Amino acid sequence: MKGIGWIGILHVFTIVVWMIINIFFIILNPIQVQEGQSLAELGIAYYSNFPGYLGFDHGSKALIMLLSISLPIGLFIYLHKLKHFRLQNLIALIAGCSGFAFYGFSLMVQASTVEYAFKTFRLAADDYTQSFATLFYDWAMLEGGLSVSIYVIANLLLAVWVIIHSLGLWRLDFTKKFSLFGLFVGSIHIIGYTISWFFLMQGKQNMHDFNEAVGLLFMVWILIISIKMIRGKMKV
Repeated sequence: MKGIGWIGILHVFTIVVWMIINIFFIILNPIQVQEGQSLAELGIAYYSNFPGYLGFDHGSKALIMLLSISLPIGLFIYLHKLKHFRLQNLIALIAGCSGFAFYGFSLMVQASTVEYAFKTFRLAADDYTQSFATLFYDWAMLEGGLSVSIYVIANLLLAVWVIIHSLGLWRLDFTKKFSLFGLFVGSIHIIGYTISWFFLMQGKQNMHDFNEAVGLLFMVWILIISIKMIRGKMKV
């Protein structure tokens, strides 16, 4: 369990480090906003000057998400002692593993597609090719598309995992406050991403900031559960 706990710590550490790197990156390389530019035009013109940066960001996070599949496996093993919770425990295992796998796949798709768009834009010989690259970037990264749809599904699955395993921890008389926190995080996770799904059907991402805040709470939950695993408070 301690090894799984350290993977959880690595998960949180990687996400936080990239947040800090991106903040300093923007400070050191300020975005030059031109009047009349759309978000897609601004983004592709900016990141095309730094080939590989956004791809490495999303690619490294994708690997961490795949490693994080061990977290629901660890909780499944820990809660296996609950005889009347076997079915729910199995559902949580499938939801958690699928959620992290889909999350990693989504980030991999984004990493490869946006870098392709940046390369096409950078090497474009005419305005038509640049317009294609911009639209492709907009579809893949900003306004929906396959990867963003998978990203929403992944987060809904992760919310189900957190809720069910929080219920299991409650039944084991684990820290009640932590169990309630998990139920709260999972519930607002489902609410936020369900609403964002409806906006996505209209080609909008109006819930982005809210879901990012919920994502921070999710990281706190992972951090707490990982620390408990490392300290030996969760033994098989």
